[in-house]
Amino acid sequence: MIKNKKDINHLDKEIQTINSRFNGFSEEFYDTFVELSWKELKHEYVNEKLQKLPIDTITSLANKLNLYGLYNQDMKTLADVSHLSIDDLLRIPGIGEKSAEAIYYSTKQIEESIYKNSYPKINLENLSDEELRLLKSIYIKQYVLDHVDEAKKDFLAFQKLIDKDLQIAKMKLPYIFSIFQSKEKREKISFAINQINVKFDRDKLNEFKETINYLDSYTPKDEEVINDFLVNNATYYALLEKIDGPFNQNDVYGLTAEIVEKVNSFELNTDGLNVTLRNYQEFGAKYGLTYKRTLLGDEMGLGKTIQAIAIINHLHHEEKKYAIVVCPLSVLANWKREIQKFSNLKIFIFHGKQREDFYNLWMKNGGIMITTYEHTKFLQALVSEKLDILIVDEAHYIKNPDARRSKNVYRLAEIASYDLFMSGTPLENRLGELSQLIEVLQPEITNEIFENMQLLEPQRFKEVIGPVYLRRNRSDVLKELPELNIIPVWTEFGESELTNYIEAVKSEAIHDMRRAGWSGKSPKDSPKLKMLMDLCDQAKESGHKILIFSFYKSILQKVYSHLKDRAFEPITGSLSNNRRQEIIDEFTKATEGSVLINQIEAGGVGLNIQAASIIIICEPQWKPSTEEQAISRAYRMGQAKNVTVYRLLTEDSIDGRILELLNQKSDLFNLYARDSGVGDLSQNIHESKLAAQAIQKEQERLQITS
Repeated sequence: MIKNKKDINHLDKEIQTINSRFNGFSEEFYDTFVELSWKELKHEYVNEKLQKLPIDTITSLANKLNLYGLYNQDMKTLADVSHLSIDDLLRIPGIGEKSAEAIYYSTKQIEESIYKNSYPKINLENLSDEELRLLKSIYIKQYVLDHVDEAKKDFLAFQKLIDKDLQIAKMKLPYIFSIFQSKEKREKISFAINQINVKFDRDKLNEFKETINYLDSYTPKDEEVINDFLVNNATYYALLEKIDGPFNQNDVYGLTAEIVEKVNSFELNTDGLNVTLRNYQEFGAKYGLTYKRTLLGDEMGLGKTIQAIAIINHLHHEEKKYAIVVCPLSVLANWKREIQKFSNLKIFIFHGKQREDFYNLWMKNGGIMITTYEHTKFLQALVSEKLDILIVDEAHYIKNPDARRSKNVYRLAEIASYDLFMSGTPLENRLGELSQLIEVLQPEITNEIFENMQLLEPQRFKEVIGPVYLRRNRSDVLKELPELNIIPVWTEFGESELTNYIEAVKSEAIHDMRRAGWSGKSPKDSPKLKMLMDLCDQAKESGHKILIFSFYKSILQKVYSHLKDRAFEPITGSLSNNRRQEIIDEFTKATEGSVLINQIEAGGVGLNIQAASIIIICEPQWKPSTEEQAISRAYRMGQAKNVTVYRLLTEDSIDGRILELLNQKSDLFNLYARDSGVGDLSQNIHESKLAAQAIQKEQERLQITS
């Protein structure tokens, strides 16, 4: 109960103290601890590297240096000398002033170089104390600041309730002096005090104090931190990336210094985004806004969708509020989910019977309208001029200029003020397909490409397409990615399977040949099925979740029937988008050892399944990109565990023939698509011809005449 001047001053001081303590929970304060932990971990990493470098590494920087004095002291690695000062070195017999300085500065130069280029990976399977300390510092920062923001909002509302009355009550004077105040003022002060006593909740004020004390001393359990890192590690690494600062975009992206400088100078508005952008993602968003009509060719798993949302969000703040996203139906639900998760932008789905109703709402309110390639035909008569930005996902779908869907999208691209085409593998087949996409965006660049085709070296080609085409690879920008191990697992045919295979070769039935290794009725009759079951058992015992991919529905059903309660309903092309997402959400929450079975052409595209760290591919595919897309469902930004891929292969079968082809095509893909180099991949033979060649070779091996 507030009665007198002393009570009023005490309450006012309490409120000011709580305010001050809330303000003390600053981002800068917690960043200090994160930065300190990160630097300690990096120094630990540097020390490990120095322990592996022999002392004579110094001679690479200081020629003709006599190191016998160090050898005589039984010093073998740079770690043995890295802690020594010049004075320490001078005390070693045989080392003079020049040698001491050369050894000291060379060692420091090597140490600084390692530190600058080091990016320790958090290994959850062998977590060190330093790594756990770093994760805790980030977790505490996020946890405390999130709870402070929420509590502070409540406190400000609490304070606002009595603040006006408190300011009046503070004018109350001791009785002997109050006689000099007017009656009206005394009554006003008295009324304010009464109002405080009516509105003021002492218990609520004490709750705020308790919250502050709790957050001030908050220490999470180890398992809380580790589980959060498993789910949200992209956020952790984004914060660490901000500490280290941006890397050299010229080296990584193959862009000219002029382009990099122009893009970096663009000020991106991230207000309203519910995600911390990685440095390369921020650069990608700025790039799209700087050059307006661009093709983002980032490798799968780098967050092209997030970059697109960041661009739309920026334009929204500039009152450019009309955006359309065109995507395959299979990823429409994923787009909706990502936009809801990472922004506050309005979403409208232009699909199905109510599409025109949602179109009218979009026209009225602005926001993002998501549609499919097939539905762009209905937009031609609707969209005329009111389109600020067009996002085209999986843009290789419109590489054929004669296709109806291509013409529909090209028309929308002409109307839009900004265009962002996105495709992880735009150069998979021919340079002509990339050129066609660039032709739609910036035709003048296409003209330059073809006018100088014979003169363009790969690096020069990158420079020419620099203002329209941006591609980054996982290995270049995701330094924290865990290990990826691809292991071929060879088995033999079961007795009945071999008979089935020979019959398939005789009849030139390519699909029966590819499925023969799965034709046994049970694991006892099918070594491939037995191996898959064993791998799933091992993964469960080791605490991993599993993704299984096959081209064939019959194989998926067989695997599903044998895994029983461990596996979720197979994801196939016939499954609805909503059901697909429901299955993935259930799988993400499921216990270790759970299995998600996917048709590789359906589950291998447009889905993010970082919950899994074991991948089993039931048979080799004709195209390297098909397997790469499947692997990228799990091996992408946000993956915290090492990923192991098992390729199940049958000895003396078509599997070996396909694998040879797959390796050859991967080499071509890496040379051109991955590095954005110039070249024509027309030497890629059509799948039917490859199948015919494989059949012929198998017939020759088995001495079967067609």
